[in-house]
Amino acid sequence: MLKPAASQLSRRDFLRLAAVQSAAAFLPAAYASTSESLHPTGPNHDDANPYADLLHAWCDGLLAHQVSLDDPATLGGFLCPSCVLIHGRCGEAIYPLLHVAHTTGDDRYLHSALEVYEWSERQVSQADGSWINDVTLSSWKGITVFHTIALAEALHHHGSLLDATTRNRWTDRLAAAAKFLDGYITIDTGNINYPVASSLAFTLCGQVLGEPRYFDRGRQMAHAALEFFSPSGILFGEGHPQRWFSRKGCRPVDLGYNVEESLPSLGMYAVLANDTLVLDQVVAAMRTALEFMLPDGSWDNSWGTRNFKWSWWGSRTTDGCHPGFIMLAQYDPRFKEAAHRNLELMTACTHDGLLYGGPDFFVHGDFPCIHHTFTHAKALATVLDRCRDPLPTARLTLPRDEPYGLRSFPVIDTHLAAVGDWRATVTAYDCAYEETVAPNHMGGHVSGGSLAMLFHRQLGPVLTASMTRYEMIEISNQQAYRDVPHMPLTPRIELEQAGQSYVSDTDYAANLTAQHTEGQAIFAAHGRLLTASRESLPGGDVHYTLRYRLDVSSVEITASVDKSAPPGVRLILPVIARTADSVQQPNASTVHITKPAGQLVIRTSGSAFETIPAKRSFNLVPGFECVPLAVPMQPGQELTLRIEARTTA
Repeated sequence: MLKPAASQLSRRDFLRLAAVQSAAAFLPAAYASTSESLHPTGPNHDDANPYADLLHAWCDGLLAHQVSLDDPATLGGFLCPSCVLIHGRCGEAIYPLLHVAHTTGDDRYLHSALEVYEWSERQVSQADGSWINDVTLSSWKGITVFHTIALAEALHHHGSLLDATTRNRWTDRLAAAAKFLDGYITIDTGNINYPVASSLAFTLCGQVLGEPRYFDRGRQMAHAALEFFSPSGILFGEGHPQRWFSRKGCRPVDLGYNVEESLPSLGMYAVLANDTLVLDQVVAAMRTALEFMLPDGSWDNSWGTRNFKWSWWGSRTTDGCHPGFIMLAQYDPRFKEAAHRNLELMTACTHDGLLYGGPDFFVHGDFPCIHHTFTHAKALATVLDRCRDPLPTARLTLPRDEPYGLRSFPVIDTHLAAVGDWRATVTAYDCAYEETVAPNHMGGHVSGGSLAMLFHRQLGPVLTASMTRYEMIEISNQQAYRDVPHMPLTPRIELEQAGQSYVSDTDYAANLTAQHTEGQAIFAAHGRLLTASRESLPGGDVHYTLRYRLDVSSVEITASVDKSAPPGVRLILPVIARTADSVQQPNASTVHITKPAGQLVIRTSGSAFETIPAKRSFNLVPGFECVPLAVPMQPGQELTLRIEARTTA
């Protein structure tokens, strides 16, 4: 059984991003100009608690977008600035709103919670006790799991704010939801996040309603979930069927859903139920998950099955890593460190009270989806209601802070490298979520031996994957592009022919090898250029080779294609850079990109880079602007790009 190790922190105010840039913080200077100071006030407010500060700011953002029009169709809902609709799950905001009402004594938040509850009952509540995902766009009832958790937590912690009639009505509604879930949810319902999180939903219902049966159901679901952990501690099941093996023997895994929803819910269940068997498994899984947190507090979901909702800080419609990681920090104090860094990152992505879907959404001029705010606000409320001393006592080291060399995860055919200040992720993962869940869509996570992530400890993100082709796989849970330049962010070999793109990041059958030797991480990938739907060129397969070499001084990407390949093949390198980052080209084969903390120098062995576009390109997943660099390739010849970092420190 695990043994706890306690931690505590003196009170500080971290919410201004200037503090994030200090020596004790972790966010790269690239985020320096993106965050406003947040200083909420109230009679019971602890103005030195960054969790409380950010939650208050988000609830203010919700209030600013709550519909007051006296029309039952819209009254009380939150109008989304990006999607221009009221998301069906917005009723879950009752919990964070009641928390802020309770701690500040401000009746505006209580009134807001009452209004959004009534909107939800009018528009998405069902006679069988369920709630549906959206008014018209999705009739999915599995979402009842998360609405139930929010309602149970609201009643448990803040039910005293409600008059007796309202409290009884809400309690009856919770009982109806619990009864629905009791007959609806099994370990095979939906993706694994639903049955796993139901362990917490049932346990909370048992507490609030005083029904022993629901404690038993919570334990049943939690123990059934134990079959869904790989030997390395990775939770699988984010796909259909949940238990399937890919051709390479991989399992369907999504890091965003695991760290922001499934593991925190299962961990909270284990603590509330004093279930040591489940607790041991969750702590082991969280330790594995820490391998994928980058030094700036982001979750590296570049490879995940549901990364069409990846938002750098997490996932668009999940709840947040913070409650589970903080509640279990007694078993590993690094968990509290990870939650804190992620909180800082979310703060940097918050503007005017709403959480934006990635670091560059705001500077690029895109609107925020309000869904991010009301779901993640629940996680912060849980931290404040259930966790003492949520901040780490001192700076703690996380796995990717250290230059450990190479770590491999066969269950997702993905490798992590840490050499000098470089952090990289290379993947040939072949679990295709979109083909089984949304068969009419072909845009999904990258594969093919792609360099899915390149991060520098001083300069921040340099390269990252996006979807192979952006598509609205969950139409009410993704944002649409505005009419501005956009492109996939993944470094890739690409050939345009007859209106089709044949690329290196879509081959699920590609072979990838990795090794660490003499201070270097070396990767080699071999595959075919394919469309997003994995079709070959009409004239036959064109094979490619990609090699990556990381050492302390640089990263090299070497690419080649068959000698018989048609003309027009290019190596594309979309380098993450904001409009404010200057781009200079001292000669045809060299590009300098200057960032707040230093400079990237990129050289090609080819004759010249193609003309660099004047405007930055953008991608909604995971929300970055980029400078798209491209170099023509000659069939049968190797082409090398070399990336160096020059820092000001």
